[in-house]
Amino acid sequence: MMRFFILFSFLCFGITNAAGQNTSTRYSSWNTFDVSKKINQNWSINTEFNLRRTQFLKDWEQLVIRPFVHYKFENDLDIAFGYSYIRNYKHDGNSLPLDIIEHNVFQQLTLTHRFSNFILDHRLRFEVRHIDNITELFNGVYDVDGARIRNRFRYKFQVRIPLRIYSDNRVLSAVLYDEAFLNLETGLRPKKLDQNWMFVGLIFRVSKQVKVRSGYHDIYAKREDLFINNRVWETTLTYTF
Repeated sequence: MMRFFILFSFLCFGITNAAGQNTSTRYSSWNTFDVSKKINQNWSINTEFNLRRTQFLKDWEQLVIRPFVHYKFENDLDIAFGYSYIRNYKHDGNSLPLDIIEHNVFQQLTLTHRFSNFILDHRLRFEVRHIDNITELFNGVYDVDGARIRNRFRYKFQVRIPLRIYSDNRVLSAVLYDEAFLNLETGLRPKKLDQNWMFVGLIFRVSKQVKVRSGYHDIYAKREDLFINNRVWETTLTYTF
């Protein structure tokens, strides 16, 4: 509960700041294909392919490829190590002035609490980000000059509620989560809250191998003196070998 209270306080702070700043609104479609392979009782590997488009599917927003390795303990504790390749596209007047690449490595811990009628997940992720550094050559002309390193901490609080159980492997559930992004800059001490993600949707486990999640994803991100509100319809297809 204390972690939830801290997160709620950060969110209130972010929303209050957003109300007093310039806000740009986008409408996007994010689609993810997640492939998972279980090696044994504890070890498994995942790769996510995230295809993200914006302005009503008109432009590319991001391409994310994220492979990672999991080790799951018997007490619903999961640790993971991975790498993210992220291509950020220039797509409107409030985005980046040119396409840039980010490489980041991350360590992740997920703790699950199972109750009779719902499931709670806490996910903590620490990222070391290598981001293309943009420099202005002259008026309105930009180029990439090396890379800058930034650290980021992410905390995700998720609730899953089974709505209908058709069989052992076919379950319809509601899902709700909130994720806060803390910018650590080059150190380990949080400097500011620069993103907040909220999601509400449905998960349908079609079979033991296939799961589909779809819903509304609301994102606030701070870019200097501008707040970007990205309103996203997001769908994820997960296949487990």
